[in-house]
Amino acid sequence: MMHKKSDIVIGLTTFDNTMLRISVPAIGRIRQKFHLIIFNDNPTTTITRRQIRKLGYCGDLQVINSDENIGEFRARMEIVNAARNLQPNWFIFCDDDDILIDADIPNVSDDNFAVIQNAIVLRHRVSDLLRAMENPTDVCPDDENVILLRPHLGLAGTPVRASILFELLKIQEPATNAVSRIVSGLNFVPPIDAIMWNMVNMLAREKNPNAVPIYMNKVNYIKCDLDTPHIKYNRIRKPARNQDKYMRDIIDKCNQAFHEILAAAPSGQDD
Repeated sequence: MMHKKSDIVIGLTTFDNTMLRISVPAIGRIRQKFHLIIFNDNPTTTITRRQIRKLGYCGDLQVINSDENIGEFRARMEIVNAARNLQPNWFIFCDDDDILIDADIPNVSDDNFAVIQNAIVLRHRVSDLLRAMENPTDVCPDDENVILLRPHLGLAGTPVRASILFELLKIQEPATNAVSRIVSGLNFVPPIDAIMWNMVNMLAREKNPNAVPIYMNKVNYIKCDLDTPHIKYNRIRKPARNQDKYMRDIIDKCNQAFHEILAAAPSGQDD
């Protein structure tokens, strides 16, 4: 199916579709023009365009319902693949239980492959989430329940040049297979967002030694860090002990695997 060209694609991945009540209304309030692609990674449910319209989104829309559970990495890459006919310049990913505030893309150098911004993390209180859903600007960090990440280093909420993600699409199979081998069997949610962010950085510098992200000191993303991993995946959010070490080890293993994939990939390969 052909779609008209859109400069920005917002990619929304979902498993527990009830969480769309958090993300979709916020996306519907974004003023910038974009094309929304939703990937439903839950084969037991079907999302319709009408459902998304009822949640308050009225713009350009594509919904993909998967017939198997493929995980966040592959789901995001399926969104990238589905957007190729749109020929966008930028992608912004959003999780179904998070709130994207805007899709602002500044006029930046061609060497700037991503626009890093700030994020707010909601940790304990449902009241904070309800307040953010009603008005994202009415959320004040308190360093305990509401945390400000400055900067927010992750793929979710970060505008990334489409050209880099289309390059990642070319080596998707070995990359996703490597990540699957490393994170399989974990009883906690692996840091896929950080893994993909590192891959984008490595790939961007592989294609252009001068490639760098640029930083905008403003909040554009609100992350829900309540008990949604248990609700969505029946996994704990983080390991019970040595959380930082476990996460760092997983990311380091994925980084090493991706370095090997880049080294083995033929240069200038075509689709």
